[in-house]
Amino acid sequence: MGIYVFDIDGTISKGGLKVEAELCQSLARLQQQHQLIFASARPVRDMLPMLSDELHTATFIGCNGGMAYQAGEIKTSHTLNPAFVKQVLQHLTALDIPYVLDGEWSFSFSSRTHPFHEYIRSLSSEEISEQALMEEGVTKILMLSDAHKASVLALVEAENVSVHTHRSDGFYDITPQGNNKHRALSELIGSEKYTAFGNDQNDFIMLSHAEVAVFIGEEKDFPHATHYIEMEAIPELLMQLESNATA
Repeated sequence: MGIYVFDIDGTISKGGLKVEAELCQSLARLQQQHQLIFASARPVRDMLPMLSDELHTATFIGCNGGMAYQAGEIKTSHTLNPAFVKQVLQHLTALDIPYVLDGEWSFSFSSRTHPFHEYIRSLSSEEISEQALMEEGVTKILMLSDAHKASVLALVEAENVSVHTHRSDGFYDITPQGNNKHRALSELIGSEKYTAFGNDQNDFIMLSHAEVAVFIGEEKDFPHATHYIEMEAIPELLMQLESNATA
């Protein structure tokens, strides 16, 4: 049995839409013989609606490594320092930057509205007040604008946090120090080999450590992959990889 790891947005999903039925079927067939792990910048709450129900039994890494979900329950979760969160939010509010706060399962929005807020509401009904979420614990702060980004990064550079930039939309997020998909993956599978599919900067470390790295995009954006393909070619490549493994 092999281990296959998939990013979601830009890798198996376009434009924030649910993963197409044909690709879900390919992944479900793969899951019959192999372990599937989905690793995303999204919290697990917003990963599950992207996939068909039969794939919900897979393992999930959310918030860029900030949480892991397996067998219907959260296995690990890392939260930011509350005093730091409060400082960042005051700074974002003063700069009029829209944001999203994620907890283990709940979310909260800035008073400054953004279309992405409605997208999240379309996926989940777990919205609570900012104060309630801060009391629960914040796993990720997602900035929905790169305006004043240098100012925000200057504020956080002395803190024990990780910053992840989303190449496709210009958003960026803050999680606890050391959070990344590969670290969370290592906590789950140790030193076992795996095949990884990704498309963005937050996938680079995970892809670099993969036995087989599949990049959805061009070599100029990530020069260390085994395969470079478009999303539509994933089912065909999966059949090829399985055929090679059994040859």
